[in-house]
Amino acid sequence: MARRPPLALVSAQALRPALRLPSARALVAVGAVVGVLGLLYLVARETPLFALRTVEVTGAPPAVRDAVLEAAAAWEGESLVALDGDDLKRRLEALPTVRSLRYDRAFPNTLEIAVVPERAAAVVRQGRQVWVVSERGRIIGGVDPDGDKRLPRIRVAAGDLQAGAFLADERGRLALTAATHLPRRFPVRVRAIRAREDDVTLVLASETEVRLGRPSELPLKIAVAARVLRSLPERERLGLAYLDVTVPERPVAG
Repeated sequence: MARRPPLALVSAQALRPALRLPSARALVAVGAVVGVLGLLYLVARETPLFALRTVEVTGAPPAVRDAVLEAAAAWEGESLVALDGDDLKRRLEALPTVRSLRYDRAFPNTLEIAVVPERAAAVVRQGRQVWVVSERGRIIGGVDPDGDKRLPRIRVAAGDLQAGAFLADERGRLALTAATHLPRRFPVRVRAIRAREDDVTLVLASETEVRLGRPSELPLKIAVAARVLRSLPERERLGLAYLDVTVPERPVAG
């Protein structure tokens, strides 16, 4: 019978890999590199070599681009390295016409800003005040009462309307929801939108009422109304008093 070799006992400490502490020379080298990088950063922050000279704005119409350029002028001459990006976004996105933006430092002297502008959806009227409001319900700016007739009119009774604020009136926001679902090629211009708690109505330029009923399935109801209006000869379409798509499967015209 073969004999087993005797077991050798090895301490746990011997099994651990040998840990070598970095030498003093290595520590000095690392410290020197860190110090040089820190010095370079401080120099980059203070040197005029990376001072902001040019701002390029893309993705926005001329009026919005000009507003962004004017606001961004506050950072002219500051170092791109020291630029506070969070502060830049916060202040520029506070502009009533700016929905969001991205920025990029294009060294040595250029700041590139890509803007997503607010998109106008309706004109809100409160007494004598008339404002353009975005799809999100943000007040973009004032407008002449007879200006921009492409956008539907919405009357509101409550809320402090000022540029940059958001529409607070509940019925106004409900009417705005209908406005955001209007396709760009709706067959007839929508002059106004009226909203009550459980009823939304489009008023066409011909004074025809498109009754949408409860604020549910609005995209479907508006699509059905567009199809019906598009199918009618212009003479019949102009003669309509109302088009009821409260039940979209059974539209009724009168």
